[in-house]
Amino acid sequence: MGFVGTTTDITELKLYEIELNKMKDKAEESDRLKSAFLANMSHEIRTPMNGILGFAELLKEPILTGDEQQLYISLIEESGARMLNIIRDIIDISKIESGQVKVFLSDVDINEQVTYLYQFFKPEADRKELQLSFNNGLSDDNALIKTDKEKFNAILTNLVKNALKYTPEGSISFGYDVKDEFLQFYVKDTGMGIAKDRQKAIFERFVQADIENNYAIEGAGIGLSIAKAYSEMLGGKIWLESKKDLGTIFYFSIPYTKA
Repeated sequence: MGFVGTTTDITELKLYEIELNKMKDKAEESDRLKSAFLANMSHEIRTPMNGILGFAELLKEPILTGDEQQLYISLIEESGARMLNIIRDIIDISKIESGQVKVFLSDVDINEQVTYLYQFFKPEADRKELQLSFNNGLSDDNALIKTDKEKFNAILTNLVKNALKYTPEGSISFGYDVKDEFLQFYVKDTGMGIAKDRQKAIFERFVQADIENNYAIEGAGIGLSIAKAYSEMLGGKIWLESKKDLGTIFYFSIPYTKA
């Protein structure tokens, strides 16, 4: 009996050792990914900051024409807006990580929000010579629902921004349909697509910065991480369908709760 007891003790110790090693590996991987994330965000902030400083320096030139001045001012504004968006995303991710984000339900006109985002992004699509279209799946009479307006807008905004960023030519369409007790939204593009082995990782909070593809280079993932977190907070989910070089469709769902 003593031999059996000793064997059991050794087996349990081995199991504990294996579990501890797993936890150690997981912690090291988490630290590595967070370091990659911070390095990537540092690069993302530095790029628009260099633009601001560089064009501000050019504005000091005394021989600039009025058109040149306006161009540099416009580029400074664009760089500032980009940097502000990055900082805002980092703050949002930090709040999500620390559990500080709460859901605030209100009456939201979904058709109004989708139409507004179309009008907001249309000038950017036109500048890139991309075709942009939208579809509302409900009549205006049935489009008033209970949800968190800010988080809903953040999800759809991040997905459309992502599509605009990674679609060099072609078209982008977005909208929604009713699927049982949910509204299923989509953002479809004709962009570069996402390789199969990267599709799950693209939503993870600290993984994107470690992916060796264009998404990592441009720092796309942080907005997708926020979209995933907010979709789940609203009682839905987010997923995608994509083929490399053929385009991507991002989907997310939220409960169809009439106001």
